[in-house]
Parts: sequence; C-alpha cells; structure tokens
Amino acid sequence: LLTTISIERCLSVLCPIWCRSHRPKHLSGIISGLLWGLSLLLNTLGYVLCTIRPSARSCKLLLITIGALDFLFCTPLMLLFSLTLFLRVKCSSQHLRTGRLFTVIMLTVLFFLIFAVPLSILILFDFLGYKFLYSPEIGFVLSCVNSSLNPVIYFLVGSYRDRRIKFTLRLAFQRAFED
Repeated sequence: LLTTISIERCLSVLCPIWCRSHRPKHLSGIISGLLWGLSLLLNTLGYVLCTIRPSARSCKLLLITIGALDFLFCTPLMLLFSLTLFLRVKCSSQHLRTGRLFTVIMLTVLFFLIFAVPLSILILFDFLGYKFLYSPEIGFVLSCVNSSLNPVIYFLVGSYRDRRIKFTLRLAFQRAFED
C-alpha cells in the first residue's frame, strides 16, 4: 500500500492535469482492494503451506517469493517515487505547499524503512541460507513499533498547526488527510 500511495501521490504532483482529467475516479479504491485481496491470498496460502499442511519446500518457496516481491519490486518503487516526490516538492522553483498528506507519507515511508525493512531483509537472507544473528523478539518489537507509529504520525500531523492538542482523534485524522 505504501508503494501505491507513493506512486499515486507522485503522479498527482508531477502530472496534475493528467491526473484530474484522465485518471479513473475509483482507481485508488480498486487498486487498494486488489492489494488487500492479494495480501489475503498470500497470507492464507502461507498459513496453509506453513502451518496446516507443513511443507518445508513449498513454505520456503512462498516466503522467498513474498520477500523478493517486497524487496526487489515494491520497496525500490516506493523509494524511487517517494524520493522523486520529495525532491520535486522541496526543490521546486514554484514553492509548492507541503501539505499534511505529504508529511504523513514521508514520515510513514521513513519509519517503514527504519523499522521494517532491515529486519525483513535479514529474515529473507535467512530463508535463502545466509545466516545472520537476529533475534525474533527484536523483530516483533520493531514490527510493533512500526505499526504503532502510524496512528501517532496521523494524530501529530493532524494537530500540528495548533499548539494545543485538545482535538478528538477523528478531527486529527480528518486534518491529516484533508489534502
């Protein structure tokens, strides 16, 4: 999802006229639904192959495929489009206004890269046969931190302009995504 959000936001900044006139209205919802469906399918397949009917070879092949898809396709695309968006917004001679959505996307991508990617790469290398020292407990903590930071980011960005944080969570989310 972070990859598709980065691509869509980058395209809307780089090609705003094309996005307004040619982009299908429900494209975001359709792509999000397809990604959720793919995730559900892969997780169900992983549960069946790795837990219910354990097959070491099939489980390992599936996990390597998922890891390769994540880190050889999705993560590089997310980095490319996020960096392009960041450079376009920050280095623009038109002084484009950086909105809250831009801040949310950049912080989410940054924390994903810090907390989720390194450990996932180590786990992928472990499945490929390269042994590194890592602790599953540390992995769970990093995963929890990464997942827990997103609502905090949304809340803080949503209430950023006002010094006092007396807003409801709904208002903070509404302000974070008003762009």
